[in-house]
Amino acid sequence: MTTGIMMAPAVLEKPDRLSSKVSDGLDEINNMSPTDLRIHPRVPTCNLISFNVYDEDGRLVSQSMAKALNISQGGILIESAVMLKADYISLMSADTHNELMEVKGRVRFSKETENGRFETGISFEGTHEENVEFAKGLVKVFHRRKNCPVVTVNQ
Repeated sequence: MTTGIMMAPAVLEKPDRLSSKVSDGLDEINNMSPTDLRIHPRVPTCNLISFNVYDEDGRLVSQSMAKALNISQGGILIESAVMLKADYISLMSADTHNELMEVKGRVRFSKETENGRFETGISFEGTHEENVEFAKGLVKVFHRRKNCPVVTVNQ
């Protein structure tokens, strides 16, 4: 099973129209050191994630969707309707240009919460650069969507 990320080339600099909160989140990710082994800053997010779960032999076990709760250079915490029991996972989401981003990871834990949903911790299996690019992509999408005006239609 290969690890890594597939991502369309995109300029990941801070556009002027992004809020300072977004800039701070991207700065936090950009300044993460590859020598940090376990303690990485978590950046809150709320992105829709598709995922495929694989067993140790690389066979597809399940497919579903989840909500990303927070992300760092080393991994992600997601919330889903199902407990993830397999080891390997492939996470997919769209970037700000609606291009597919994908990163491979390992399920570290999956636990039921008080609301009956499941939180799953996943460590990324890509290179430092791949992991940071995926994290930056999710943070940018989250903040762009959050800053979009809501359009209502009166009938």
